[in-house]
Amino acid sequence: MAAAAPRKVKRQNVLRFVAEQKKRRPTASLALFLCLAVSACDGAGSPAGSASTAVAQCAADPATLRKAAVEHVYDGDTLRLRGGERVRLVGVNTPERGRDGAADEPFAEEARRTLQDLTRSGEVWLADAAQARDRHGRLLAYTFDAQGNSLSAQLLAQGMGFHVAIAPNTAYADCLAVAESGARAARRGVWGEPFYAPVRMADLGPGDGGFKRVRDVVTRVSFKDNGWWVQLGGKLGVKIAEPNQAAFKRSELRRLEGREVEVRGWLVPRDGGWWMLTLGHPEMLEMNPS
Repeated sequence: MAAAAPRKVKRQNVLRFVAEQKKRRPTASLALFLCLAVSACDGAGSPAGSASTAVAQCAADPATLRKAAVEHVYDGDTLRLRGGERVRLVGVNTPERGRDGAADEPFAEEARRTLQDLTRSGEVWLADAAQARDRHGRLLAYTFDAQGNSLSAQLLAQGMGFHVAIAPNTAYADCLAVAESGARAARRGVWGEPFYAPVRMADLGPGDGGFKRVRDVVTRVSFKDNGWWVQLGGKLGVKIAEPNQAAFKRSELRRLEGREVEVRGWLVPRDGGWWMLTLGHPEMLEMNPS
């Protein structure tokens, strides 16, 4: 079953570079903008303090979803259905559990237990994503509970992971960003853990790949046949591939030169001490990061 249409979210993107697209959702209230600007809000009734409100914005009608039985929860963003199908939750990346004797990343076990709790009924409700499989062969799906509440939004609102928007699976990108913003403002979960602080390119060493938040100065922007490139810290090439370029504007990208930005995604090492990160959606690039 295809992804159900999310409820429209009014959100201010002043602090994030977002291209002007023909079909943009409405911008957010001034209250949310102020919360993001100061990275804090009081808990009562404010956008950052109301996790339930943020989660509700990502809700779907259960009647439009496909019900499945949960057999096992691997970690905070991956589960196995009865019959053996592995499902990767769209829109959230949670801390990794240790493998081959390595220690868990901070909050990995908490994220796993949170997803276990969210699926304690033994059932999950699914909506198919536009891209059905990841490179590991896992089913990519928007996941919900019996009431139609997004599991990804609930994980983000509790600070159990980071929002990731990877085209073409971006149907809920706006409301998931709102769900994350409350946890970020309150320094909840991963947002209060120094392990996940943004890194600068000069501080990266061999073996430091994987999912990162990189905060550095844009040293160059170029537009080539093999992609649009935003260079950070003189050592990171952020690639915007041709299928994703429609979500960005060349003029806005050019204005980034000399400015500090933050990108998030998976770092891949390249020759000569270079790194590459693929940028598939404007939500993963922030200006004036707090």
